[in-house]
Amino acid sequence: MTTPPLSAAELFPSPGEPLILGIRHHSPACARLVQRSIEQLRPAWVLIEGPADFNQRLDELLLPHQLPIAIYSYCQFQEQDAPGVGAWTPFAEWSPEWQALHAARRCSADIRFIDLPVWAHASDDEADDDSQHYQQRQQAMIEACGMESSDALWDHLFEDESQQRELPAALNLWFRQLRDGCSGSVQDRQREAYMARWIAWAMAQDSGPVLVICGGWHAPVLTSLWRGYAESTEPPAPEAVISGAVTGSYLTPYSEKRLDVLAGYLSGMPAPVWQQWCWQYGQRQAGERLLERVFTVLRRQHLPASTADMANAMTQALALAALRGHRLPLRNDWLDALAGSLIKEALNTPLPWSYRGPLQAGTDPIAIVLIDVLAGHRFGVLAADTPQPPLPRDVANELKRAGITLPVTLTLNRFDTPGLLQSQVLHRLNVLEIPGISCLLGTTLALSGDGEEQWALTQPLQQHAALIEAARYGATLEEAARNRLESALADASGIAALAHWLQRAALAGLSSFSQQLLAQLEQQIALESQFEEMGPALEILYALWRHDTLNGMRDAAILLTTLRAAIERTLWLSESTGLIDPTQINAHLHSWQALCHILRDEQNNPQQHDGLVLLPRALAVLERRFCAADASALSRGAALGALIRLEHASADAQAAIMLLEGLPAARLGEALHGLIALARHQLASHPAFIAGFNRQLEQLADDEFIAALPDLRAAMAWLPPRERKALARQVLEHFQISHLPEHLLQQPLPEACSAALYLRHQQQEQRTADQLRAWGIL
Repeated sequence: MTTPPLSAAELFPSPGEPLILGIRHHSPACARLVQRSIEQLRPAWVLIEGPADFNQRLDELLLPHQLPIAIYSYCQFQEQDAPGVGAWTPFAEWSPEWQALHAARRCSADIRFIDLPVWAHASDDEADDDSQHYQQRQQAMIEACGMESSDALWDHLFEDESQQRELPAALNLWFRQLRDGCSGSVQDRQREAYMARWIAWAMAQDSGPVLVICGGWHAPVLTSLWRGYAESTEPPAPEAVISGAVTGSYLTPYSEKRLDVLAGYLSGMPAPVWQQWCWQYGQRQAGERLLERVFTVLRRQHLPASTADMANAMTQALALAALRGHRLPLRNDWLDALAGSLIKEALNTPLPWSYRGPLQAGTDPIAIVLIDVLAGHRFGVLAADTPQPPLPRDVANELKRAGITLPVTLTLNRFDTPGLLQSQVLHRLNVLEIPGISCLLGTTLALSGDGEEQWALTQPLQQHAALIEAARYGATLEEAARNRLESALADASGIAALAHWLQRAALAGLSSFSQQLLAQLEQQIALESQFEEMGPALEILYALWRHDTLNGMRDAAILLTTLRAAIERTLWLSESTGLIDPTQINAHLHSWQALCHILRDEQNNPQQHDGLVLLPRALAVLERRFCAADASALSRGAALGALIRLEHASADAQAAIMLLEGLPAARLGEALHGLIALARHQLASHPAFIAGFNRQLEQLADDEFIAALPDLRAAMAWLPPRERKALARQVLEHFQISHLPEHLLQQPLPEACSAALYLRHQQQEQRTADQLRAWGIL
């Protein structure tokens, strides 16, 4: 059906004024209206709602892309904690803005985008009130027309091909009613003022008609607002970029599914595939293609879809269209007809096209197929000559060099040369926090495990946009990842965060950093205030520095600097006084163990520790800590245990007994806990220690023993089964009952009974028996 052309008098409200076409984004009907209006009017200026910072690069949009694509605009702040801003301006073939671009170019009109870039948007505190007004007005219109959703109402009023001639007046009335009585949010008013300045500037050029394509929400306001800027002679410029911010706009691929309102895109149209068919073939053929595609997919998935069902769906669609006053069946007519013909059971949820938002749980499988078919699966492809920052191209080359093709679930081994290359590329992408790069299985420490890693690699829409943003760190993947690591290390707070990022540096194959960063790391470590935080970090740092030849971190300058500062800080923190939180006991001992391991390694391999040279000072610190009367018993025991393990001349089993004898009963278990955690093998197998410790236990009153028992048991828990058995043998021999089996001393306690509670019950039983004897009953 051919729509008669609209005359200039019908298009323009009055001579000397711009034609402001309020449209719905991604509406085929609005796209046709825009295309016809430009071709018939042949304006001198075409102003389009789009990010104005892209105006110098509009020719990029006219390259032979495969749609959908989008302009991705972003603003990132240099401060690590400051949230960035990003936004897409998507284009499909049936988007009014896309058709405006091409129609304007064909008639040689000057084209400008006239909306504020995303980085210039004001914070929108009034957005909720604005949205509530919009929803209330729209709901009133839905109810007045007897429709079930806003999308069904839009299709009914505007998407029917037979209504094209009345479309300009209908759209104008619709948007005026929606906006009536609402001034808009702060952001709306800011954007509209900027667009009005563009309109006024184009009108001031006095070089021919001006046609404006904007969202229908803004059109009623812009019709009069532009007059307030009638004297403007310079093209409007947005406010200056905030200091310390990096902004940019690039073209990026988009997807059909993201255009769908089901994906949460509020400006989207439902069923992008349907809209594409309507634009390309018209509504009649769109319905035929829908039937063909749906029944093909249903049969492929072994869902019921007979030829009779197809005929029934066709009949129902035509009947529903006639009932609803449509010349040809619209989208909802077809979907309702297909649901009525194919779904044989009662529905537990509403049909998905009757509401907006994600699919509800329990949606019928056939309804899901209908939605999935019309949501589409295609991704856009940029033309080969599209300007891009260098990082996305380098990432594509690095993935190709490593033999990685997305999407894939990849299993690799870092001990193989190809696997190491793949792992380092993927870990560098992880450092940049690129979406779609997820490590499912890997090493928790850079040197542990068998080197096997498993990755789930996908290509979400945000991936290309994230690479565009990450380009501010560098032009190549290696450079960007290193600069991102330097930024993270400089901003890390605490030794644990530093160790985490350095381990990621090892996995990414990055071992060289700036001298400025090395100095910052020393300063950061000097601020660490928790001794308990040092253990895991020391383990990671020392293992990387001493042994990580695979990742190139062995003897790396950054690790030597960080490790030296970390050990110095650990020694300083070890002399702090005060009680230890019971929840931090294991972490406290972990730090002592990590320090002792490093010192013992230096003792055995002094020539390999020229950069550290810690042992003499560390031994002096351990001696002071062991002798400090105001220190916690746990720390004193751990310090002495470390000296015993290092075979220091003044540290032996007798020194351990003397330490225990000098402590009150309440602290006895804590000291033993520290001793066993650091020197379990040297003490648990030493007869002199067992004899001396037994004498001390025999001197304890029952209540004192019960008070010390939890820590005593916790100390013994450090012994592995074999050493626990050896200790049991030593105890049996001490009491000259070695003929008994060791397992008698290793019997588990009854369930739900702590050791202290068990002994208290025994005490109560003994007191009761003594009382009965006193009364002559026993």
